[in-house]
Amino acid sequence: MAQQDLVLIKLGGSLITDKTKPLAAREEVIRRLGEEIKSGMEKFSGKIVIGHGSGSFGHTVAAKYQTQDGIINKRSIEGLTLVADAAIRINRIVVKNFLRIGLPVFSLSPASFLTAEDQKPHKVFLDPIFELLHRGLIPIIYGDVILDAKSGCCIFSSEKTLNILASNLVKEFKILKVIHCGDTDGVYNSEGKTIPMITEGSFRTFQKAIGGSRATDVTGGMFHKVKESLEVARLGVCSLVINGKKPGNLKSAILGKKTEGTLIK
Repeated sequence: MAQQDLVLIKLGGSLITDKTKPLAAREEVIRRLGEEIKSGMEKFSGKIVIGHGSGSFGHTVAAKYQTQDGIINKRSIEGLTLVADAAIRINRIVVKNFLRIGLPVFSLSPASFLTAEDQKPHKVFLDPIFELLHRGLIPIIYGDVILDAKSGCCIFSSEKTLNILASNLVKEFKILKVIHCGDTDGVYNSEGKTIPMITEGSFRTFQKAIGGSRATDVTGGMFHKVKESLEVARLGVCSLVINGKKPGNLKSAILGKKTEGTLIK
């Protein structure tokens, strides 16, 4: 039996929120992206998994409490709970808007199916993800606080969690690509121009030019995105970094049409 096609979509926190303002969701952008996914699915016969960043919700609180460093002081437990709550809050906004336009999304907290040890995946339970996909639903995950056997807690970006999903889903599905939908025309070089393609070999040439985020981001911004994309490339899965601010780009990428951006393979 042939494997069914699968596309993973990451909606960047800088795209769906205003990272310069705490707890500022861009609901019009979220709805438009949802419409593009819905429209793309009408012509795409495969499955879709969505992940999204926390933007000005989780990152702002995490930076305040240094949650990415684990349980390090008396305030860490409070920080852990507040970061988890902030991440869920932006997720509920995304889910609310997607459900209103008729996307059959089903939210899953990464902390409910992943644990870590020394900030690396430790135990993974993905039966619910497989079940949702087989029943025609769209799993939607997000950047989240993960319990860590060594440091107490850590933060897994949505990119990292999508990579974990990809490494497991590739056994049963044909993963066509991971689409990273952000607020830039791909990955920029030192001159501010889009790099058409990045491979493991060429990454050494570009890595000094690839920075983090222009706003608060505890997971490393664009550099982290490229590193995670190169990890999943080892599975034979390419990634495409596109500008989600430009209407139609996401739909085109889902359908495999030519889209301006950076291909990572």
